[in-house]
Amino acid sequence: MLRNGERVLIREVGPADRPLLREGFAKLSDQSRFFRFLAPHRKLSEAELDRFCKENTDEHFAIGALSTGVEADMPIATARFVRVTEGAEEAEIALTIIDSHQRLGLGSLLMRTLAEVAVSRGITAFTALLHHDNEGMQGLLKRFGGQRVSEGLEAEWILPLPLPEKNKKTRSRPACDILIPPPPKPGL
Repeated sequence: MLRNGERVLIREVGPADRPLLREGFAKLSDQSRFFRFLAPHRKLSEAELDRFCKENTDEHFAIGALSTGVEADMPIATARFVRVTEGAEEAEIALTIIDSHQRLGLGSLLMRTLAEVAVSRGITAFTALLHHDNEGMQGLLKRFGGQRVSEGLEAEWILPLPLPEKNKKTRSRPACDILIPPPPKPGL
């Protein structure tokens, strides 16, 4: 459950999720869209939907969160990593959470889930380019040990993996369903 008592499902994003990505994007404020794309962004193009909904690989992996307590599952967030170059041990991340579900613990849950997948695929660090006003994402990265490595209007951050274990003083991980298969075994 999220802090508001809402139950969520976290699962891989794939080609059939185009309508869900469009629906979730429509629920974002202009500011959330700006923080995600670092520029004004009115709608997702077909090329962006192609890229965001392609089959997951070791190079590009995306998960989504759905609210399951309503008649139809409602898209509320996505998180993804893309290796900076093919086979690299660093991957750039992006998290997007609709405004009504920010600051409910979902960002931490997505970050932990995405990090577990990344580590299982040989990634040792996440990088992110963040607008200096994006305090929510900066706070999330700081909580997990991330550090700003450049200054400016858009600053680069780095987050070493694996993420630190939670200490006993912090709140336990929210309960939710997570449907992420393990990475394929080499040679299969």
